Amino acid sequence: VGGHAVVERGIAEKPADLAYRTGLSRKPYHLRRAMRLPPDRHGVEVMLDPLYNKGTAYPEGERDRLGLRGLLPPTSLNHRTQIEKIMKRVRSKASDMDKNLFLRDLHDRNETLFHRVLLENIKELAPVIYTPTVGRVCQTFGSEFTRPRGMYFSSKDKNHMQAMIHNWPGKDVSVVVVTDGSRILGLGDLGANGMGIPIGKLALYVAA
Repeated sequence: VGGHAVVERGIAEKPADLAYRTGLSRKPYHLRRAMRLPPDRHGVEVMLDPLYNKGTAYPEGERDRLGLRGLLPPTSLNHRTQIEKIMKRVRSKASDMDKNLFLRDLHDRNETLFHRVLLENIKELAPVIYTPTVGRVCQTFGSEFTRPRGMYFSSKDKNHMQAMIHNWPGKDVSVVVVTDGSRILGLGDLGANGMGIPIGKLALYVAA
């Protein structure tokens, strides 16, 4: 296998995809059937998991149940206020690249809010998440790397690929995007830095 094949998860895993595809995303966070926390998650562990983190949106009863009281500011914000605050910060950024970096940080902290923001502002944010900004994202992907996303398959893994699939933490994957990183928007072979393409493309797929 030449180069690298990179696969970003169908962000379409629970809770994000299930919520968006079934219309549950329009319900308050605490009413979603999609938000099924593993029984062993508690306190800071919940806030550090981007799949389950809601930021300041946890209602009072949920804060008590999950051991979050005192770990967050006391005011609980609804999703509308959260989205407005995020978009205000996005629009304050000087360039599309800065906006992309800010949204990637949000994606790494709170996937549900990230997809909500993108879904409700798709016309404004699509060029920031994908073309033309994604080309620059890929060129700087290595230097801006903060949190692993997707799977990487290289020639060194040719005897282990089937077993590697089982390393993926999600079981309910709806969409997979694969690239060998060799022809990224006419920029040439970017190798593992081509991961920016699957990440950006799948973000748009979820919002579509």
